[in-house]
Amino acid sequence: MLVLSWGVIFFSLSLFLHIVVWRIKIPKRQIKILLLIFFGVLGLGQFFLLMGSNYFEYISEISPDRITDYFHISLFVTSLTLSYIITYSALEVDSPSLVMIKSIDDAGPDGLTNEDFIKAMSNDILVVPRVKDLVRDKMIYMNGDKYLLTQKGRLFILVFINYRRLMNAQGKGG
Repeated sequence: MLVLSWGVIFFSLSLFLHIVVWRIKIPKRQIKILLLIFFGVLGLGQFFLLMGSNYFEYISEISPDRITDYFHISLFVTSLTLSYIITYSALEVDSPSLVMIKSIDDAGPDGLTNEDFIKAMSNDILVVPRVKDLVRDKMIYMNGDKYLLTQKGRLFILVFINYRRLMNAQGKGG
């Protein structure tokens, strides 16, 4: 029960801190800052429990006794954090599918004609924001009039290429 309790407490504190930081100013490298917040709270929280239990009797009564409990708390919070990061990435920028559905919803009960739908789905809405994100995250860079992969971008794409090979996935996918 301690693992669940402390895991939920650490995750909730992280989520609260995330909301406070985003209310002040949304950082440019959002995923990186999220990881720093969530794993920072986890590390500091566990350090506080471990050290505090040596100095304060009350904390020793409510803190885990075994090192395996600390490992399980870390595993639990890491699982929640990575799940949240995956979900958050869908909120960070509008996905093409979300943009399409929102455009149709905004048209109201009369719907959206095919012509208006195609006009609304321009590269400025669907492609340009993602290219800017790739540049900002240092996955690609501009060399003259060409985009090139950075080493970080190469490593990132290799994960997906190798995963597709492993799964025997055909085609380009998306």
